[in-house]
Amino acid sequence: MYDILILGGGPAGYMAAIHGAQEGKKVAVIEEDKLGGTCLNWGCIPTKTLVEGAKHWSAAENAEKMGVFLEQKKLDMGKMIDYKDEVSSTLRQGLEQLMKINNIDVYNSRGQVDSLEEEKVIILKDGKEIKGENLIIATGSKNAVPPIEGVQEVNPLTSNSALDLREVPRELIIIGAGVIGLEMACIYAKLGSKVTVLEMMDQVIPGTDKEIAKRLLFFLKKRGIKIETSAMVKKITGKSGTSVEVTYEQKGKEKMEKGQHLLLSAGRIPALDGLPFDSKVEVDEFLRTKWLGVYAAGDVIGGYQLAHVAYYEGITAVNNILGQGKSVDYSGVPNSVFTDPPLATAGLTEEEAKDRGLDYEICKFPYSALGRAMTSGNIEGMVKLIVDRGANKVLGMHIIGSDATEIIHVGAAAVRLGVSLDYLEKIIFAHPTYSEAVGEIFHMAQGHYYHTPKR
Repeated sequence: MYDILILGGGPAGYMAAIHGAQEGKKVAVIEEDKLGGTCLNWGCIPTKTLVEGAKHWSAAENAEKMGVFLEQKKLDMGKMIDYKDEVSSTLRQGLEQLMKINNIDVYNSRGQVDSLEEEKVIILKDGKEIKGENLIIATGSKNAVPPIEGVQEVNPLTSNSALDLREVPRELIIIGAGVIGLEMACIYAKLGSKVTVLEMMDQVIPGTDKEIAKRLLFFLKKRGIKIETSAMVKKITGKSGTSVEVTYEQKGKEKMEKGQHLLLSAGRIPALDGLPFDSKVEVDEFLRTKWLGVYAAGDVIGGYQLAHVAYYEGITAVNNILGQGKSVDYSGVPNSVFTDPPLATAGLTEEEAKDRGLDYEICKFPYSALGRAMTSGNIEGMVKLIVDRGANKVLGMHIIGSDATEIIHVGAAAVRLGVSLDYLEKIIFAHPTYSEAVGEIFHMAQGHYYHTPKR
């Protein structure tokens, strides 16, 4: 009998397992595929490895403006994919070692829930029963397949299979301009593909601050990526990898795109196979389901689909099993998008602040006024700060530009901790760095304009 059973070995599951074991509990993880889940094996890590590969290739292509002349430039896509696999494999082996070090039993099998009553029972593929006092459901998510005519027959690429292409597509049509779709668009556009993105909503990265999303759209189009918003895909014909035709409706007009490959990136849905739930696992603020001793964490509960949120939820679920009564708090969650340029956000958007009727003020600092951006030639971008003027605190921070994914955490901390701008303005930022833009905007929010004209 285990103290904690965990169904799923992705970010929520393995973090919960390690935390529970280090708190003295006997823990078992049931994972039917690879430890690390989508993030480590088919998402965050392999995608960002290809982002780096594409960045190196693009840098080589554009090195001459910095006075660097390369006699030979060659792209070996197969080697890039091999390196991507090696990175994931190395991290996965480290995770497997952590399971052993923390005396966590890992069952590499599909697990079927047999009982969620007083005794939690999971039946493995070979018929073996695994029993526990508590259960954390952390089965993650899977690719959503929208009801588009011909979508199954065309055999589209998914966010998984698109990471294993050993030849750069001549043309790539992507359905969905969310995080995954646009990251893939930037990777393959840099490597030489003619990329077209079709998005049914009226902006890219739906839910993002509209001004930041509009700037991202401008920059991506500038890089040669064709993006059509408010585009409702109606029909797909052909075979991905050979030739596909995508028919869509935009502003009442029927249009068509043709290409070699089709990537379906229409979002992800909770993976509920074998679970007694409909669209997601319903939980309360303590991550408890309706069954006593049964908790859930990560993508399977809907909401945020971010590995770092899954980590947090996995730890929180264990803390509540331990009787600590910790409710989840999602204020200031950072979200990073590894496009070109990258985008990162934390806290409220301008639209959300307006909808809530808050007394807010907007401050903006352009990358063109940043020394570090000038030295690297990356002056596209800005930091946008949303301030609660009455409380003199940060409501949200939104960044587009180089290193946005790294420097957003100062804004995330400011939102989550509710730190006053009087205090934030006292932080000394190193010069010259991209992070310095955050320091500049804290000064601006206090009425001190040092490197930009006062508005």
